[in-house]
Amino acid sequence: MESIALVQKLLLTIILTLSFLLGIVILLANKKSKTNIFYFFTALTIIGWVLFGFMVYYEPVSNYRLLMGRLNFFSVALWFVSIYAFILNFPTEQKKWTLFNISFIFSGIILAAISLFSPYIIEDIHIDKDSRVWTFGPIIVAYYAYAILTALIMILRLIHSYKNESPKNRIKVGYFVAGIISVLVFNIIFNVIYPYIVGNSNYYFLGDFSVIFILGFTAYAIVKHQLFNIKVIATETTVILISIGLIIEVFTSTNVTEGSLKGIVWILATYAGYALIKSVKTEIKQKEKLGVLARKLEQANDHLKELDETKDNFLSMAAHELNTPIADEKLCGPINKDATKYLEQIYGSSKRLANLVKDLLNVSRIESNRIHIIYSQAQMEDVIKQSIGEVAIKAKEAGHKLSFEQPSHKLPQTWMDVPRITEVLINFLGNSIKYTEPPGKIVVRAHADDGKIVVAVEDNGRGIPKDKYNHIFEKFTQVNVLKDEVKGTGLGMFISKNLIGMHKGKIWFKSSVDQDDHGTTFYFSIPVVKNKPYDPHENEGALFALKPASKEDTEKIKAELDKELGKEKSEEKELRTESLELSDKGKDSKELRTESLEPGKEIKNKEQEKKELGTKS
Repeated sequence: MESIALVQKLLLTIILTLSFLLGIVILLANKKSKTNIFYFFTALTIIGWVLFGFMVYYEPVSNYRLLMGRLNFFSVALWFVSIYAFILNFPTEQKKWTLFNISFIFSGIILAAISLFSPYIIEDIHIDKDSRVWTFGPIIVAYYAYAILTALIMILRLIHSYKNESPKNRIKVGYFVAGIISVLVFNIIFNVIYPYIVGNSNYYFLGDFSVIFILGFTAYAIVKHQLFNIKVIATETTVILISIGLIIEVFTSTNVTEGSLKGIVWILATYAGYALIKSVKTEIKQKEKLGVLARKLEQANDHLKELDETKDNFLSMAAHELNTPIADEKLCGPINKDATKYLEQIYGSSKRLANLVKDLLNVSRIESNRIHIIYSQAQMEDVIKQSIGEVAIKAKEAGHKLSFEQPSHKLPQTWMDVPRITEVLINFLGNSIKYTEPPGKIVVRAHADDGKIVVAVEDNGRGIPKDKYNHIFEKFTQVNVLKDEVKGTGLGMFISKNLIGMHKGKIWFKSSVDQDDHGTTFYFSIPVVKNKPYDPHENEGALFALKPASKEDTEKIKAELDKELGKEKSEEKELRTESLELSDKGKDSKELRTESLEPGKEIKNKEQEKKELGTKS
């Protein structure tokens, strides 16, 4: 029993000290906050609850047991009042209280006063052997009813807060609930289950002392985002307590020498404490600045994500709008040299616009994960020959020799998306044609290597500067040495890298700008796949459905699109006017007739266009 009493006293001292310190710390953290003020009062009532509950059973004051008991019930009643007021302002403070809330709190205060100053709740506490026998008054039922009603209102209030508060405040509510559950568990174990099984209430005090869990969890919930201030307060409190203890030692010294030495220790310790507080404040200021910067960085990142998403939507919208066939002016009548010149310019611009649209669409589809790889079993040699055939005329016009070195052994068949691989090869070949000075030599090679098919496109062009190596496969990248001579979107290699990646392949290059050995070789490899890869989206087409944009996003994108295309349309109108005027100057000119391309109609080859125009003239 003596050991239990010692543990009880030790725990009581700890609980009282912690309750007081927590109450003071929370109050000092924000003296104007209703939540913090009512928390402080709750801490004080818990101190009275625990202290006077202990004093009822403390033998040295057994003659005052009735007063201690009434003070205990008084403190508990005020605890219900303060916790109710706290709940009304936690986690969000209430600006106005309803008449019911004011009446309910006033009723609790009246019950507390009755508990202390009258026998209507506690009539007497007498000793029967070693036990305390409580005799309750006539309105004890009202006291317990108030306690039960307070608990029910608290539960309903917490449920309402959890449903309607922000995620941040829900976490706070969760901490408070954790404290309540801890108190309930301890009281059920030590005030119900243990006495029932063992037959004594020696550990009843653990149930009372468990109220510290409510204070602890709630304190953390309140200051979870103000821990820096708590650190300063805790440091200052520790330094002050140490300083007070040391100064007491100075004044209780038995002689001057001892007092002088203790005084020096006090001065040094106080200065060290001051330096510690100063360093803690400096550290906290730095951390607060870092916190502000981190929040700003997070906001900036969110904004960048929004801009990136808007950009993707704009690209998709712009590409689809541009893909609607532009009116192709066909002239009926004599075509002189000047008109032919302008027609060729129109045709070249149309081709460049078509390529731009295609690249923009591909980039938009890649970044929105809309491209669907449709596998078919194919022979790589056939794909290479098809790609070479599509650019052969262009290579010949540029004055280059384009060839394909057949592999010594037939390559294994594999599953691939033939149009996508063809597009990659055409991008490789197109770059070689553009970036090689005539007469150039472009060679395509292919071979099998360790379960992969490797394709290489080699040219003897100017090569790629080393400072551009890391950017070749990025969007809108072109080699600076030719930027004024070569027109392109700078998207081909970005698209190629992603298309090869979708085949689980690799893409790379080697290049040299040496005068004696210049040129570039682009490679890609794809795995040899014997069985058709599993495709959960089979028969859904080459593109996944585009997610519908909101009305607000659509209007925003269209406004940007109109702004970007306004200048282009103005220039196009001027060019058409000049062409029409030149045609009118020809002999025996006839009326001009305008025909519009049907949606989806492809731009025809330049030579074929000239023949058609000549025939119509």
